[in-house]
Amino acid sequence: MKRLFILASLVAVSTTMMAQDMFEATNFATKDLNGTARYVGMGGALSALGGDLSLMSSNPAGTGLFRKSDAAFTVGGVFGSKGTLGHDGSRMSLDNAGILISLPVDEGSVKYVNFGVNYVKNKNFLFNQDTPIENLSVGGIKLSQTYQIANFANQAFDNNVWDGALADMSAPLYDDDGNLTKYGLIGENFVTDATGQDVFTGYTGFGADKANMRKSTYGGISQADINLSLNVLDKYFFGASVGLYDINYNRESFYEEQLDLYMPDGKPVYYDFSNWYNTSGDGVDLKLGFICRPIDDSPFRFGLTVHTPTWYKMQDFNGSSLYINDQFVSEKTYDPYYYDLRTPWKLGCSLGYTIDNYFAIGAEYEYQDLSSMKYSEDGHQTSYFRTHNDMISKYLKGQSTFKVGMEVKPTNEFCIRAGYNYVSAPMKDEAYKILAYDGPFTETDFTNWKAINRFTVGLGYRYKGGYVDVAYQYSGQKGDFYAFDDVDLKPTEIENNRSQIMCTFGFRF
Repeated sequence: MKRLFILASLVAVSTTMMAQDMFEATNFATKDLNGTARYVGMGGALSALGGDLSLMSSNPAGTGLFRKSDAAFTVGGVFGSKGTLGHDGSRMSLDNAGILISLPVDEGSVKYVNFGVNYVKNKNFLFNQDTPIENLSVGGIKLSQTYQIANFANQAFDNNVWDGALADMSAPLYDDDGNLTKYGLIGENFVTDATGQDVFTGYTGFGADKANMRKSTYGGISQADINLSLNVLDKYFFGASVGLYDINYNRESFYEEQLDLYMPDGKPVYYDFSNWYNTSGDGVDLKLGFICRPIDDSPFRFGLTVHTPTWYKMQDFNGSSLYINDQFVSEKTYDPYYYDLRTPWKLGCSLGYTIDNYFAIGAEYEYQDLSSMKYSEDGHQTSYFRTHNDMISKYLKGQSTFKVGMEVKPTNEFCIRAGYNYVSAPMKDEAYKILAYDGPFTETDFTNWKAINRFTVGLGYRYKGGYVDVAYQYSGQKGDFYAFDDVDLKPTEIENNRSQIMCTFGFRF
């Protein structure tokens, strides 16, 4: 025997929403290719060549090659997919602004001491998604998010714990007399025992005929670096930068699913579940760099960099709402939750070569082990974070970044640039999102993102005392999207492809 009742609330009754997992950690530990138009136009491969303000956040020793003071700012726009949920698919922003003061030293082996401050839009979270969910029917069996919800309800029932969001979803709505007042989305299973009594045996979901996910993310990570660099004998260059970070990440999602289930009037049952989520935080790190010209009469140089982890203090704030057959069921705004995140160490090496004053080429390799990231609360690992840290160690992996770029100057005033940038996938193919039946997290979807390929081109014009650079960047990335966790659900391939146009105005003095 099966009795139907409504999914009483997809919204938690608990007061906090802990949405931290390996997917969010990856989001905050990875960076865009951004900075000055010269830096972007050469694919970011300037860590051994030096001489650019953006290197304060890449190889701090690169500013040691300046022999004049420099100031510049960069404006640009990112253009992604079509807008959704009322958000545009493009953003204009101040991508970079910095100043460097170069001070010559008259005596000793130190030729220049340079001080600088640089701001860069470390990451732009612009992403819009409108995805019909494919492969809902497998072998004649219809899959649905409600099966995952029913599984959490069974765990809650077995443990007599109904404090979490997903478990609370399955609490039926009764009136004061104990009569069921709502119908519909997941079921109670009963069997009749020898005495003729109905015995509850668990919850079950219902197959879905179709589903769709709409999602929009926006905001960014701002980074400011305070830099000191030294030029020693015009051969060795040392640098250090203290990085200060500010996160503002916003996500809105709207999941709709039509079930293979019908109301008494014959209309199909469908529900619309909305979530909004904001993360803000501050972080700090230290970057050390070195560049050397090992051969006195050769322009060849190599560079080394070490970036410490970024230590973030974070705050999450969010809410959600549920409608069933266009009728409002419930909504909830959750109290802020505070926690810490430590990103990985990052190591890099680079090569650079120039021919006179008309050609330069650079190459660079960076590595960070994303599986070493850690969440904590006030410096301690709670059982909640220990579970997610274990998932990070198991399913995230070492990430490699390759950069190559070149610059050609057909005249003293004009230059042409091109670059390529490859970032390997951050996670294993089998990565998935874990949710706790007694936890307050209600978004069941996740995406396993693949490698990123970036192609860049740029132009530059130099005039007395000043310069103007422009650059274009195309970034392509694919991912396997899952609306909910089910071993039989096949992924839906989605893309995060976007273009960026930027212009830098600067002058040297």
